[in-house]
Amino acid sequence: MVLVVQEHPDDLLLHAFSLVTNLGKFDWPPERILALYRKRGSAEAHMGEVKSALDVHLSSTDRGASTVQDVMARNEVSLLLSLYAYQVLHELRRLLESQALQGWSLKRMREQVLKVAATLTVHARRITVHLGDAADKW
Repeated sequence: MVLVVQEHPDDLLLHAFSLVTNLGKFDWPPERILALYRKRGSAEAHMGEVKSALDVHLSSTDRGASTVQDVMARNEVSLLLSLYAYQVLHELRRLLESQALQGWSLKRMREQVLKVAATLTVHARRITVHLGDAADKW
């Protein structure tokens, strides 16, 4: 177990939490364990963002006439398309943040930018997004 204590200058009390792990204390010093768990937390935050912004739904039934393999194939295609959509939205968000100098959530991107006409150009190693004139405000 690793106890993490965070000290903030204006707070009267310390903020603390524990990480319970089965990683060996000789191979994994506390700083390395904390870095590992922070990376994991970032990945889980991205997965939560994908689920909330793109509303991904995977089927858990065979719908009568389909086989389990058909259901799995549909789920795989649906998940891959959602991940491609997430990657496009994430890159657009990064571009907008660098231009507008403010943070953008994927939900805000979906609600505001996706209403703007755009053209996607696919090349061998690059996807280019051309936003319509309505996006000039960003």
